[in-house]
Amino acid sequence: MKKAGFGVIGCGSIAEIAHFPSIQRTEGAELVACCDTNEQVARQAAEKWGARIWYTDYRKMLAECDDLDAVIIATPNNVHRNQAVAAAKAGLHVVVEKPLAVTNKEAWDIVNACCENKVKLMVGCDRRFWTQNQWAKQLIETGLIGQVLMARASLHEHWHLYQNHVAATDFRLRADVAGGAALADTGAHAIDLLTWLVGSKVKRTVGVAKRLAMPAEYTLCDDTVWVLLEHENGSYGCVSCNRFSHAVSQVTELYGTEGTIFTSTDATNPFQSVPMAVYTNKDYNIEDLPEIIRNYRWPQLFWVEDHIHRPLQKRWVPIVPPREPNNYTNMTRHFMNCVINDEEPLVSGEDGARAVEVMCAIYKSMETGAWIDLPLPEDEEIIPPFYKPLPPED
Repeated sequence: MKKAGFGVIGCGSIAEIAHFPSIQRTEGAELVACCDTNEQVARQAAEKWGARIWYTDYRKMLAECDDLDAVIIATPNNVHRNQAVAAAKAGLHVVVEKPLAVTNKEAWDIVNACCENKVKLMVGCDRRFWTQNQWAKQLIETGLIGQVLMARASLHEHWHLYQNHVAATDFRLRADVAGGAALADTGAHAIDLLTWLVGSKVKRTVGVAKRLAMPAEYTLCDDTVWVLLEHENGSYGCVSCNRFSHAVSQVTELYGTEGTIFTSTDATNPFQSVPMAVYTNKDYNIEDLPEIIRNYRWPQLFWVEDHIHRPLQKRWVPIVPPREPNNYTNMTRHFMNCVINDEEPLVSGEDGARAVEVMCAIYKSMETGAWIDLPLPEDEEIIPPFYKPLPPED
């Protein structure tokens, strides 16, 4: 089997719990090098995960490491632009953790650099790689629920849950580095997932991203987000995220003219007890039912009931797909295949840049009090409140 050498820039929490393990689980993928500005963290990561060499300067890694084919950038948001552009110029394929960048200009700089240097670029929006979301996409494309006209994606999660128990550094709290929180961190997932499932680019958006719950001495980042989206195909979406809910709530709702699909990934609750549920108003016989639903349509009264009723009785079908391989393993295996077989990543650089544009447009909409048309003008860079962009290094 063909092999690919990976480097990881940023050895913090997301690399430790997601990227390093997924490389290890991917056949043909080899962790060649890792890099972190903290020497002890870089050295310990290399020892634990079997990297051949470690660095504290990504520029040195890119210049010296000849066995690299791709890099995963898992660093604070403000350095994504410079690191991704440098990796592209070194001829390496690139995965950038979400958000792709903080400003729309930074995001398109990355996309353009990867295009100019003919390397693959994928954004780490892992929600697309959960099985339930991939199944939802497949069912939508078969027309099971008709035309999706309304959709909602949410992710409500208190600051303390990740920051106090998982995070290795405080960059997510720093608005000058991260650019935002409920919008830039959790919102990046929700915006990308919703746009992908609806299957249409965002035409215009309006919304708010404010700090309402947390004190300023804790963070200046936003903790409350509401976003409305109008898609090019005429569908409408809503994204809601916050950083103050102690009980996590994550749900994606897809309302079509012939049915409804719910999915969740981050938590379950009494009203959302399974990671996926499907209802269709279309008439099916058991032999015609999509396999995804047929495999999970357990009888309620009699073991051959679905062979008796023609068409099938209409009802909700709860679905619990296997948790392994998980989202990050699926994502790394997919990117490995893209690198080896010259295929296009599921979450393209353009997808990531358009999601950043939506986020930037929200800040602009708060200033104007109006809907903002997309795409944004090429000569207009929107900088989130308190964010301090780094100078371009190229």
